[in-house]
Amino acid sequence: MGIEFEAWHLWVILALTLAALEMLALGFVALAAGVACLAGALVASAGQPFWIQLAATAIAAAVLTPLFIRWYKSIGGAKESVSVTGDSGSQGLQTEIVIQQQRLGVMIKGDFFPAQLEQAGEVELQEGQQVEILGFSGITAQVRIL
Repeated sequence: MGIEFEAWHLWVILALTLAALEMLALGFVALAAGVACLAGALVASAGQPFWIQLAATAIAAAVLTPLFIRWYKSIGGAKESVSVTGDSGSQGLQTEIVIQQQRLGVMIKGDFFPAQLEQAGEVELQEGQQVEILGFSGITAQVRIL
């Protein structure tokens, strides 16, 4: 006597897997996709072909994802703006120059980035100087001394 899987079982397993992935703080996106997979399970349990199951899941995901994100934000999620450090998310941030592994740089959200003056001149960066982040060139923070 073996275990027999039907299509709806796989949809439910996928839904549970995505719901579990939500614990990695994905902003309710994985949870919305998991709930959308339940639509695929419902259609599969009705005996519909795979393409209809997939279409039902896609439509449910398209409807549910924005709703779940709005719900996530309304209950206090995403208090910090979400962005990659180099994508304007750190522009205007004021911090100080630190030394790490004999390099001058800045710490942003716990990560070290080498720093360079935007306008190279007679002034050099020194540990403890207050700077403003103007942007990034690769992983190097372009800074201005305050």
